[in-house]
Amino acid sequence: MEAIDFKTLQEFIALYKNKKVLLTFHSIADTDSVSSAFGLSKYFTNAQIAAPDYVTANCRRIMERLGFNENLISKEFDSGADLVVLLDVNNLEDCGVFKSELEKFKRAILIIDHHTQSSVNKDKVVIFNDESYNSTASIVYQLIKGSVNLDKKLASLLATGIISDSAEFRNAFPRTFIQIGELLEAGKTDYTSLLQEIQHPAEPETRKGFIEDLFDSNIKIINGMLMVCGRAKLHANMLADDAIRIGADVSIFYTANKKEVSFSARLRPPLDRTHRIHLGKLMKELAGIIDGQGGGHPCAAGAYGPKKENADKFLSTFISRVAEA
Repeated sequence: MEAIDFKTLQEFIALYKNKKVLLTFHSIADTDSVSSAFGLSKYFTNAQIAAPDYVTANCRRIMERLGFNENLISKEFDSGADLVVLLDVNNLEDCGVFKSELEKFKRAILIIDHHTQSSVNKDKVVIFNDESYNSTASIVYQLIKGSVNLDKKLASLLATGIISDSAEFRNAFPRTFIQIGELLEAGKTDYTSLLQEIQHPAEPETRKGFIEDLFDSNIKIINGMLMVCGRAKLHANMLADDAIRIGADVSIFYTANKKEVSFSARLRPPLDRTHRIHLGKLMKELAGIIDGQGGGHPCAAGAYGPKKENADKFLSTFISRVAEA
């Protein structure tokens, strides 16, 4: 694995501008990873986006509102690509079912990420990993700025990636605000309008369900942190986000349907660093309880699996692990 600086990153992608490129990301893709993929796909002349499993409901909703077709994201790993770019992830383990394909891949792999750097024991892997960026969308915007024609849709999508991974600027840097200003101008919009576009109120009955689920949730103080947890009728990820917004330090909610149970967990920055909690790693580890998969970021992660009868065990184990942190 070779670590590179930003200038070398620019030179590296230029080598592949007209070659066949596969863009992918971590399991359970979020807005940051997906917006980064769409942004970088505009730089290459022959790029395909592929997801190892599914895109979060919130990200799908934002894509739909901004006019991006979910069908543009393939579920197939293209082993014939000249270059694979991993976005918003810096290891192969968090790439779900693509992990084995990446291990077998003989050509170059480029990693672009903003989390704590990890090591990939594989030849032909180049990595740009810079924690001074609050999101991968921020890196991608800096990378393609001036070389890609940013239309209103793409500018708005990249802005949502930066906003979401900065926890609406609670985890932001000076560069963050400069880039958001430029993207809002390119998108011919303003911050309030963009938020209304991507956070439009649900129907009254749905909002009623959210509030009822919050009232029915369990509230605990664990390890000096306020935790809110429970079951959601719909959109566990949105409920987990709302719990953090109204004052929780950590939240976890789940939904269940005929096929599977799905968990969404959130942590208020910078508690991931002060308590050394990485929700992505924790959800991945606990996913075996429900015979499924899990992953994500230090402060936002999810897990899903078919073993619905173990939902309570998953939840109690999650709480115990947070208490031990």
